[in-house]
Amino acid sequence: MLRRGRLDIAVSPLGELNPLPPLGGLPDAPYEFDLAELSEDIAEGIRYGRVRTMVPYLTQDGYGRTPQMSTVDTLVLENSRLCATFLPQWGGRLWSLVDKATHAELLHVPDVLQPANLALRNAWFAGGVEWNIGTRGHSPTTCAPLFAARVGEDRLRMWEWERVRGVVFSIDAWLPEDSAALFIGVRVHNPSTQDTPMYWWSNTAVRETPDLRVLAPATTAFRTSYEGDLSRVDVTEDVTFPARSPEAADYFYEVERPWIAAVDARGRGLGQVSTPELKGRKQFCWGSSAGGRRWQEWLGGGPYCEIQAGLARTQYEHVPLAAASSIRWVEAYGPVDGEDTERAIDAMCSPRRLDEAVREFDEALTEQLGELFATGSGWGALEDVHVSGVAFPAEALGAEQRPWLELLRHGCLDASHPAIAPESYVLGSAWERRLAAAPANWATHYHLGVIAHADGRLGQARWHYERSLEHSSSAWARRALALVNGGDPEQLARALAEAPGVWQLAVEAVAAARTGADALALLDSLRPEVAARGRLRLLRVRAALDAGRREDAAALLRSGIEVPDLREGEVSLDRLWAGACPGEPLPIDYDFRMHGG
Repeated sequence: MLRRGRLDIAVSPLGELNPLPPLGGLPDAPYEFDLAELSEDIAEGIRYGRVRTMVPYLTQDGYGRTPQMSTVDTLVLENSRLCATFLPQWGGRLWSLVDKATHAELLHVPDVLQPANLALRNAWFAGGVEWNIGTRGHSPTTCAPLFAARVGEDRLRMWEWERVRGVVFSIDAWLPEDSAALFIGVRVHNPSTQDTPMYWWSNTAVRETPDLRVLAPATTAFRTSYEGDLSRVDVTEDVTFPARSPEAADYFYEVERPWIAAVDARGRGLGQVSTPELKGRKQFCWGSSAGGRRWQEWLGGGPYCEIQAGLARTQYEHVPLAAASSIRWVEAYGPVDGEDTERAIDAMCSPRRLDEAVREFDEALTEQLGELFATGSGWGALEDVHVSGVAFPAEALGAEQRPWLELLRHGCLDASHPAIAPESYVLGSAWERRLAAAPANWATHYHLGVIAHADGRLGQARWHYERSLEHSSSAWARRALALVNGGDPEQLARALAEAPGVWQLAVEAVAAARTGADALALLDSLRPEVAARGRLRLLRVRAALDAGRREDAAALLRSGIEVPDLREGEVSLDRLWAGACPGEPLPIDYDFRMHGG
């Protein structure tokens, strides 16, 4: 049975998007491993498919840390044995999976939706099963609404247009009566005439207890940590117990069969199995350090770890998806119970039943969509994407697509508001040609510069930004010109003077200041509501230290600083504390260190 539902939960709203396109590079770039120490096939997979930036997406960093009780729309699949709850407005997350026989929640389900800075677009939240597509890191759609509709009587389909890779992905979920497994069918379609690198990982959060074990059919794994190494290790008993890990770590298992499970001492827990396309399996644990514990408190909901499944052996690799082709697979999630975990996996979903699920999925992909439950973005409609089994209705077009519709229909781009930040961006040669053919103004040159900048053509980007400023001064082109020139502090300060209310621009300008004294002067000139942001207060501590004003820095830190967008793995707080308050123990609220400490 498939039905609508509602979830009452504390939510920290995402807030407004950052109006500045992310031209400074990926926030979660791959570790720079010594590829000479790795096998050639893995090294090549790491080299292949990297992206320069998350343009055309804008960054989701407008959230705070003041959750309020809210009601979130859900979609619920239920049979006699399982109840599965999805959040279509939050990346289609599988939020809850309950074993009705034991009333056990099989997933880690926090009591708050608290965004934090862990994703490619910044905002991410813990819990449930997350769907990651595109490139390494938590997906650009992880905190964005997906389209969702009924297919047939009781099948849920969610889908969206992924803008970086230019692909359509869809996620089917179905729960046959009396089935012990929830089935997930994923299809990724590349409508382009060119091959594209592809990435997918399904990330499952489970509650961590002292006796929880993560088991998979593997004797070796690739291990990574926040120190940035990648090495092959044996899967020892200690590896299988996440709570025993002294620090945060990833283990990419070299599996013989595509399954993984998280079980307690009695062999009870959650199992996941898939068709061979999803060949990677991973365990992630936060570790027992003070920093690992602090991060889990920061995200809300208590201790947890993750079991994951992906297209490649590790999350540093991409696989090719051929032009005008699709890749599809089926996953199964359900309770397992027994000392022989592999046998318990087969009892939950046998290889024969998985083959049947593939046939069911293929047949469903040809069915018409039924009742529309939720609407995603208008970008698929703007690009006029047509793929069987999904739809991008014109009704989804909104304010973000409006200027680009104008360009498509009338061949011009509105340039009347240089003081107002553009609401959206585009990428690709087709849009570049349309902009180049439009009447020249500050906006056309600015967007042409952004496209070239994101593509690594810095000289061409610089030329367009300069032409944009000749047409009309704007904070947006001036800021972009500063970045293409290596973070020019004078240009960034001038950009901030034109847009003094944009706190993210203030962060960039202060961080680029040549001296601590210059940074303090710039901070003193900010509007009070901008200067009060946690990230700006943190920069004031650094500026005070750089200017030789250690007591001022110490006073700021002792007064308490909360940075909502603290980056995963960031160690600025403890380093600043060591510089400002030498010899004093680091407060636990400032300890986000992912190893040691």
